[in-house]
Amino acid sequence: MHITKLLPIFISILMCLRSYTPAHAQYIHQRLGAEQNFSTYEKTKLSASLTPAIFNQASKLNNTLTGKVDPFIGTGGHGHSFPGATLPFGMVQISPDNGIYGWDWCSGYHYSADEIVYFSHKHLSGTGATDLGDIGFMPFSGKHEGRNKFSHNNEYARPGYYSVKLDNGILCEFSATERTAVHRYTFPEGAEKKLAIDLKHNVSININKNLNIKRLDDVTIVGSKHSYGWAKHQRCYFAIKFTTPCKTVKQGKAHIVVSFAGDGNTVEAYVGLSTVSVENALKNLEAEAAGKSFEQIFSKADEAWENELQKINVQADKAVETTFYTSFYHAMIAPALVSDVNGQFTDPDGTLRVANDYQRYSTFSLWDTYRAAHSLFVFIKPEIVDDFVKSMLAHYSFRGALPIWELEANETFCMIGNHSIPVIAEAWRKGIRNFDYASALTACIRSADQNSRSQHDYIKLGYVPYDKEGESVSKTLEYAYDDWAVAVFADSLGMDTIAERYYKRAQYYKNHFDEGTNLMRPKNSSGQWLQSFDPFVHDQMGVRHYTEGNAWQYTWHVQQDPEGLAALFKSKDIFEAQLDKLFKSEHELKESQKVVDVSGLIGQYAHGNEPSHHVAYLFNYTNHPEKTEQIVRQICRDFYTDKPDGLIGNEDCGQMSAWYFFSSLGFYPMDPVSGKYELGSPAVNKATWKLPNGRTLVINAVNQSPAAVYVEKVELNGKTLTQNNITHEELMQGGELNFYMSEKVKL
Repeated sequence: MHITKLLPIFISILMCLRSYTPAHAQYIHQRLGAEQNFSTYEKTKLSASLTPAIFNQASKLNNTLTGKVDPFIGTGGHGHSFPGATLPFGMVQISPDNGIYGWDWCSGYHYSADEIVYFSHKHLSGTGATDLGDIGFMPFSGKHEGRNKFSHNNEYARPGYYSVKLDNGILCEFSATERTAVHRYTFPEGAEKKLAIDLKHNVSININKNLNIKRLDDVTIVGSKHSYGWAKHQRCYFAIKFTTPCKTVKQGKAHIVVSFAGDGNTVEAYVGLSTVSVENALKNLEAEAAGKSFEQIFSKADEAWENELQKINVQADKAVETTFYTSFYHAMIAPALVSDVNGQFTDPDGTLRVANDYQRYSTFSLWDTYRAAHSLFVFIKPEIVDDFVKSMLAHYSFRGALPIWELEANETFCMIGNHSIPVIAEAWRKGIRNFDYASALTACIRSADQNSRSQHDYIKLGYVPYDKEGESVSKTLEYAYDDWAVAVFADSLGMDTIAERYYKRAQYYKNHFDEGTNLMRPKNSSGQWLQSFDPFVHDQMGVRHYTEGNAWQYTWHVQQDPEGLAALFKSKDIFEAQLDKLFKSEHELKESQKVVDVSGLIGQYAHGNEPSHHVAYLFNYTNHPEKTEQIVRQICRDFYTDKPDGLIGNEDCGQMSAWYFFSSLGFYPMDPVSGKYELGSPAVNKATWKLPNGRTLVINAVNQSPAAVYVEKVELNGKTLTQNNITHEELMQGGELNFYMSEKVKL
């Protein structure tokens, strides 16, 4: 028998032997992952109950790094992640949908639900807005009820695989290649084998047009849909190949019900996707899945994830290891592939394009991911960073500006800034240069200078005035960082005049600093401060002045110049005191003043939202850098756990996880473009990192313990670091990076 058919049996036996009780904190994949803790008696009974091959395979999977990943982390709380099967940066994300439209269902699934309406093929990981959920599948016997009850006790997930046994007894299993999903449904003995396929299903309320589905032969169904949602023009073509012939088909324009012939109780479906055509969907399926069994695809998916995770070996207690490797896993779900095996993809207007020397990716959540996720990609997959840059330049060639928040090759104009620019500048600064630098610099300059969202006011006045544009303070601060990125890029190319212009603009953040309040304050076109200023709210007098935050959270948004920011406060002591106020504030916001994205509060610091992510590291620019060490470890401990609600805020396409990845190792890219990483306090005991240049970096936290959050000294290859940061070049040398930990503050 197949291993995946026996996984639920294995889990059930394990539950009986270990007397587990159902609870959110003890869900099934953790039980399976605890194989190494079985007693000799338990192992003997399990070996007697399962064939040796199945038992050995289950043990093998548990002993890999994929066995340390928990896809259910972030599916509870406000994490907005999904538990389904996908490959690193793959086009397909096959996952269950609960059929609920709401804030915590942005991925289609939330751990609090106990019903599934469909299994669909495309999902967003941890975003704050909803879309996708394309091509819904649901197996059934008898009458299709629409909603199907399930229990988390009968649910299992690991990288590249998801399964659930519905309360009606149907076991549903899924795996994936880059562009193809594979389904396996095991029906109760003697039950009818039926499958409903719905094109109208989405995880949000989208407008669906051009819905087409038809049966080509006894084992093939094809179709397409064009939806208008967050992505204004999303085209999804599909081709389904069954391993069991269709007996009858009842078809509508957007819905089809298939029943299957044969005596067996298992049905498998292979589903190829494309943004271009049905023909390409068939080509994708043929190239990636034809002739391969469910087990082979499952094994290849596990291998693909294992190869990525093996780039770093971390030693810590079990909960920290699970949190770390799940963070690593989550960071590699987006951006997502949109080009086919022949390189074809479509622009939003339907124009056919070909990616000749790269693969086209989309789902660029840049307001979030420029901060650390793209820095992580530089270390773990530099070759894909080139593809990301080329994908952004493909967007530029269509729209005349770099992407802001691109979904399915569409510009959503979600969030602020022009944060493709720092991603491109960072790639060039860190030696990833397999793209046309001249075209890239032109695209960066034109995006920074476009007449959009008061950028011309910003250029003319040195700030965005609140009487001209909403979220004015945040926009000024983020434009200034993007200008810094243009300057660094131009400087590295020897273009001094261009660099000088943008270095000057990178200082425009100072134009919002109010010495009277020591905060970044809105001002109007005449240069007058906003009156009756309340630093705890994001909008006043009907105008929103800050993006998903307030003055306390955005005052620190000067990643490019922490020394210059500190100097605005006249002394390091005043700068530090103001930071202390941020983290120690006891101010309670009124319900009407709260922003749903602002979560994970320590005082007014909000770790659940990205503008705060670098702020704990600013204590490195005070006389007490140990405060960075203490707060970073507090965040790692309290805001990241191995439970379904283990993310304190939206995952946001990998940024929340990238913060944990770096910070748990002891450093963080506060300014990704500069090539510097701020030192903090590692949460792991040891990490062995295979760098992309073939070298190895070993990170040791000497005398590590939960109480040892302070760092006495840091040594790189035997040399003590005298600064509170380390450079990209130093890390890429490899060798040993030793943090000497202590429970006491260094005097």
